[in-house]
Amino acid sequence: MLFSEIPGNTTIKKQLINSVKNNRVSHAQLFSGKDGCAKLSLALAYARYLNCNNRTDEDSCGVCSCCIKYQNLSHPDLLLIFPVFKNRTDKLAISDNFVEKWRDFILKNPYQSLNSWTNNINIEKKSVEKVSIYKDEVLSLHKKLALKNFEALNRVVLIWMPELMSNDTPNKLLKLFEEPPKGTIFLLVSESPNLLLPTIRSRFQDVQVKNFSSDEANMALKKINVSIEKINQLKSIAGASLSEMIKLLDDDINSKILFNDLSSWLRLIYKTDIVNISNWVESISLNGRRAQKLFLSYTIKMIRECLIFNFANKDLLKVNDKELEFISKFAPFIHEDNCILIIEELEKAIKSINRNANSKILFFELSLKMVKFIKAKRIYAIN
Repeated sequence: MLFSEIPGNTTIKKQLINSVKNNRVSHAQLFSGKDGCAKLSLALAYARYLNCNNRTDEDSCGVCSCCIKYQNLSHPDLLLIFPVFKNRTDKLAISDNFVEKWRDFILKNPYQSLNSWTNNINIEKKSVEKVSIYKDEVLSLHKKLALKNFEALNRVVLIWMPELMSNDTPNKLLKLFEEPPKGTIFLLVSESPNLLLPTIRSRFQDVQVKNFSSDEANMALKKINVSIEKINQLKSIAGASLSEMIKLLDDDINSKILFNDLSSWLRLIYKTDIVNISNWVESISLNGRRAQKLFLSYTIKMIRECLIFNFANKDLLKVNDKELEFISKFAPFIHEDNCILIIEELEKAIKSINRNANSKILFFELSLKMVKFIKAKRIYAIN
């Protein structure tokens, strides 16, 4: 990644570039932020800038031998560590066993989530342990760091999702974090830095990355020639999450289909039409797990839009005209006494799908609960 390829984040980019120009590079830095933000992209652009042979005052040159190798994440002095599962065919549970897959995964979409990664490597809980950064990684890393840098002035060890280190891994890395070999820089990229040991966090300089704004997400999609109409369609499903919008773009998901499914379902629930609810459940159960989870996520988004319609400034709504018309009619049934219960049940359903629950049973039970929630009257009226 180049800094210029990352939308927004102007202040952080300047701070990172100035740290290199002023020779004030910390050997241990923690890039943290929510799912879908530019934390990994910024870390990769920074690592590239550190080692670019002809860097400018604003970015890496993009054409030197170092930049070309960083472009496909194959530079020999870029060591990549990320969560993996224990494979029975491999003696050690280390990132090197999955590094080609991880490179392809990130190069396709640098704003990917951990869930997307675990789905990408096809974890089957019956045959493997949970995804993690195991202690085997430490032994492998020590062997690599015992060697001199291959060609770069700065060897970069990038650890993605360090909060998933197994219990016996962090303490084995403390000494390295505190006193790394000469010319070695650790960049940690985390979604939940609070889960890291305080002894680790205290050794790292914080780089806190904010979520993309709606305009920044638009800018990124326009760069890959996505039309305004398509961007608005993606935003109606995913909000301003660039990561989700890119995944939806790859899957060619149509927001009209999601809206039609949701409006049909909620009308049947309102009518307590059990026969047609059963038919609807049969239909959605034929969809794949990804489509089912996307439908539930879209439903959560629309419930939240109903809350905004009821209790906040309507200018904050992120819906199209059809959705607005539907929300204006449905919002009265969503209130402070049932909204949390509805969202909790929808989130539970997503987790159940991840655990391979029977989709027919899941959606039928969810529908019956929704009948109860939507029919529930408000306890307190708004003054």
